[in-house]
Amino acid sequence: TIRPHCADHAGCRAVAAGGERLIGPLTAGQSLIGRGLYRFSRSRQGLDRGDQIDVDGAKDEAKLWRRVRREFSLNPGFVHFNCGSTGAPPRYVIDTVCHYLRSDEMNPWSHAFPSQREVIGKVAEFIGADVEEVTLTRNTTESMNMIATGLKLKPGDEVLTTNHEHAGGMLCWQYLAQFHGVKLRYVDIPHPVRDKAQILEMIEQQITPQTRVCSFSQIDTITGMQLPMKDIAAITRPRDILLVCDGAQAPGMLEVNVKELGVDAFASSSHKWLLAPKGSGVMYVRKEVQDRIRPINVFNPVGEEDNYNIYSAQSGSSNVAHIYGHGAAVDFHNAIGRKRVEARCRSLSRRVRAHLREIPALTLMTPDEEELSSGMVSFAVDPDRASNGEIYSYFSNEHNIVLKTAQGTYPYVPADQETGPRISYNAIRVSTHIFNTEDEVDKMAELMKAYLA
Repeated sequence: TIRPHCADHAGCRAVAAGGERLIGPLTAGQSLIGRGLYRFSRSRQGLDRGDQIDVDGAKDEAKLWRRVRREFSLNPGFVHFNCGSTGAPPRYVIDTVCHYLRSDEMNPWSHAFPSQREVIGKVAEFIGADVEEVTLTRNTTESMNMIATGLKLKPGDEVLTTNHEHAGGMLCWQYLAQFHGVKLRYVDIPHPVRDKAQILEMIEQQITPQTRVCSFSQIDTITGMQLPMKDIAAITRPRDILLVCDGAQAPGMLEVNVKELGVDAFASSSHKWLLAPKGSGVMYVRKEVQDRIRPINVFNPVGEEDNYNIYSAQSGSSNVAHIYGHGAAVDFHNAIGRKRVEARCRSLSRRVRAHLREIPALTLMTPDEEELSSGMVSFAVDPDRASNGEIYSYFSNEHNIVLKTAQGTYPYVPADQETGPRISYNAIRVSTHIFNTEDEVDKMAELMKAYLA
C-alpha cells in the first residue's frame, strides 16, 4: 500500500511552499485518503481534524476547490493553463515519491525488482480495464511505439489516422511506413466540425479493404475536440479493424472507461491531467486482441500469455518511487471523485470560452457540444493582430501565465504523404484543471482582451 510520506525530512518539507502545509505523517490506523473523506493536515504533527473536508457531502463547491488548491505547490502568482502538456502533481504525490526515494535506498534490494501489481490494479481500475490488460510506461509516445511495433503489419497494409495527430501518436506509424511498407491514410479534420455525424462519415469514407488499423486521439491536441470513440468503434469492430486510441489528454480530465469506448489499444500520459510524476504512462491492450498486438516489452517466450507486470525480464528495472507516485495520483483523484474532477475541468473551460469568444480577434476552434468538447479549448488568433508565439511570450514573460501554442496540421508527415493543405491555425490552447480558479480565468481573459484590442 501507499505508505506515510516523508514529512519528517526537511528537504521534502521544503518542496511544499516552505513546508507550511504538508500532508502530515499518518499514525496507526489512519488513512490519508478514505472513503469519500480527504484528510489534509496543516503541519507535520499529524492529521488536523479541524481541516478535514467531507468530499461526498461538500455543499460549498467554492470552498472545496479552494481547499484542493492548497494541496499544490505552485508558486504564488504562477498560473498554469497547460496540463495538456504537463500537469502539476499535488503534494501527496510529491511526498509519496520522496518517501520511496529515501526509504527504498535504505535497503536497495527490497524494491529493486517489484511487480507492484497494486499500482497497476489502481491504474487499470481508473480507466475501466482489467489488470491483465494494462502495463505502466513512461508516456503516451512510448505506449504508442510499443503498440505499433507490436503489430504484425505487412507491406501494403493501411493505417488510417488524421491530420491533427500529435507527433507522439504519429511517428510510430511513420516508422512502419518507412521501414515496413505500411501505407498511411489521413482524415482531414474540418474546421469547424459540424457535428459527430460528419466525423464518422469522413472516417468511414476513408476505410478501404486494406485498412488494418485506425489510430485516433480521443482528445484532439490542436482543438481540444473529443472524438466519438465509441461510435468509431462501432465502425471498426465489425470490420475486424484494430482501433488504437492516443488517450494522452483524457485520464484525469474525463472519466475514462476503455471498455465503453470500445478501443482495442489505449495509450496515455499520466503526468498530464492525472497529475502523476513526470515519466508516468499507461498502455492498455484489450485481452481479446493481445495475440495481434505483441509489444516486446511484455513478450513472454516461456508462458502462454504475455507478461504485463511492471518488471519482467523483457522490460528491465524501472523508477520504483515514480511508480508509487503514479498510484498516489490515482488515489488523489479518486478521493475527490472522477465525475467531480471532470465537471470542474469542464466548468472552467466553459468560462474560458465564454470570455474569449467575445474577443473579435479570436475564433473558437473547439465544438460547443458536450460530447465533442473537453477541458481544453482552442482559439485561432487573427494573424493581423498577433501570432500565437507572441501571445505565449507576453503572458509567460509579463504575467507568469502559461498557455500553449497549438500545432498545425500534418506534424512530422512527409510532404508526399499529405492529402490536404498543411495549415497553421495560429491557435492558442487553454487547459483548465482543478487547481485553477475562476479568478485566474477572468484575469487571463481581461489581459487577452487588452492585448488584442
